[in-house]
Amino acid sequence: MDDILQLWNDPLVLPSATSDTVVPHSPKFKDVLRETFEKAAIWVIITLKETGEFMGYSCIHIIMPKNRNGMFGVCLLPQYWDKGYGTEASKFVVDHSFRWLNLHRVSLDVHGDNPRAIAVYQKLGFVVEGRIREAVWKDNVWVDNLSMGVLRTEWAAQHWKK
Repeated sequence: MDDILQLWNDPLVLPSATSDTVVPHSPKFKDVLRETFEKAAIWVIITLKETGEFMGYSCIHIIMPKNRNGMFGVCLLPQYWDKGYGTEASKFVVDHSFRWLNLHRVSLDVHGDNPRAIAVYQKLGFVVEGRIREAVWKDNVWVDNLSMGVLRTEWAAQHWKK
């Protein structure tokens, strides 16, 4: 949990990881993280293959089991951005959620000022399903919040060989 707390306290990560007030988190915040991850259907730590070094995490929370809808999240330390790691980890977790959790759809929310993340999600097959305009006060400007999703049939058509 120390690595995850460090990730959540990174000044470049935190503004995109939450829509809440951006403040440093004390070690007690590890309890909040632990409770959150214990409720996740999938929770993976992302490490560098060569060294085992912590890079970030990804998770799926099943919001509405009846509807087989999972909420996806991924978070990486800045030194691993723009190198394909987020794409690889996201593809693994989303694919696993469709194959092994039998989800019908995977959803996510992303700030509209995060083009890097939006591009990754679109590359994987997520589509923008909604936009909440000026929903997040961030760095002294209002930022839109985007809702994105991908259906199992769309994922299968793009990622599963026939």
